[in-house]
Amino acid sequence: MKYYLKENQLTDENNYAARILTEKSHDLDAIIQLMLEKRNVLSRTDINAVLTAFFQIIEECIRRGENINLPIFNLAYSITGVFDEDTDVFDPEKHQINVNLTNGTQVRDAIEQVQLTKVDSVETDPVISSFIDIATQSKNDKLTKNSLFEIHGKRLKIAGEDAGIGFFFVAEDGTETKVTQIADNGQKKIVGLIPDLAIGKYRIRIKTQSTFGAYTTKGIKETTSKFSLTIS
Repeated sequence: MKYYLKENQLTDENNYAARILTEKSHDLDAIIQLMLEKRNVLSRTDINAVLTAFFQIIEECIRRGENINLPIFNLAYSITGVFDEDTDVFDPEKHQINVNLTNGTQVRDAIEQVQLTKVDSVETDPVISSFIDIATQSKNDKLTKNSLFEIHGKRLKIAGEDAGIGFFFVAEDGTETKVTQIADNGQKKIVGLIPDLAIGKYRIRIKTQSTFGAYTTKGIKETTSKFSLTIS
């Protein structure tokens, strides 16, 4: 198992947190294929039928609120939410049933045998290299409001469904002004229209869920330019 270190943004201290570099994932079909490669006494159809029945039984046990203790996981339940009186009953609008999973014996044994290899940090956040103000042709220096801009870098493309994504000009007081008109939205270059900004200094910020290909991440990847731009 490979891992790398990334600067910890959750604390004020200068430290790092480990991130797992996942190289392979297995869905049900892949697991069945691995089973066939190891023991081919049973057919794919037989294995699929057994696993389907297994999952159905697990689901039925959960519906009845029964605990499950297996070599790979242990399953129990809890209820969250506040009950104002001891006569209150469960209300789906205020309370929630949670399924709690813990490692089973086989998983615990397997984890103890995992061999870790540290690798170099994997960059996934956008990288802003340069900003060009088209009106003045200045680089990493000036802003001309209501003029076109062009930025260059890596992993710049703005994509995703989260309302927080976008391209922003950030004032010295931290106020963000979102760019609403973008003509070219690429991984290496973005072209857009500078909003009607007030006089002052600004940094540029990108928030995106984009990854290479057609996929997006659940979290937002964010970066802010190291240089500042001035409207005078």
